[in-house]
Amino acid sequence: MAYYIVLPFFTILLVVLQRTLLDLLFGGRIGVEVSLILVIYAGFHLDMVRGGVLAFLTGFLLDCVSGTITGLYTFTYVLIFLLSYLLSPRIYGERMLFIMGYTFLCVLLEGLFIFAVYWSVYGTDVSQGLLRTYLPQALVAGVLSPALFTLFNRLEATVHAGEAR
Repeated sequence: MAYYIVLPFFTILLVVLQRTLLDLLFGGRIGVEVSLILVIYAGFHLDMVRGGVLAFLTGFLLDCVSGTITGLYTFTYVLIFLLSYLLSPRIYGERMLFIMGYTFLCVLLEGLFIFAVYWSVYGTDVSQGLLRTYLPQALVAGVLSPALFTLFNRLEATVHAGEAR
């Protein structure tokens, strides 16, 4: 029960940190997708209900902050969570190279999906930004993902310390 009380506060903190502090740190050139790495982590380590709520809430808050098409991040994050959740029993998700490669592919898939939605809805060609924005963003997320997985694992252990499983 404590999970569902603490979750909105930590999610808001994460989204604000990602959209403000990390953008200031990298000068707005590369957005670090910490929230997407959290959703991938949830797909590998949390159950369907907890991870689904986390993915939905994170996507919803990013939709509220980003000003893009309504529901774009919510749909993308829930889809990536479901893909990770369905893949988790079939793989060993603790290997560093697998985590890096899978995160890289998920961030790239998110970029391709956003590109496809903008192209089909608005008819705009944003392909120049695809290689300049999403490829470096995917590389940074892939490199940072093992360290963030370790951090999320420790935070999960702290949250579940007093809760009976």
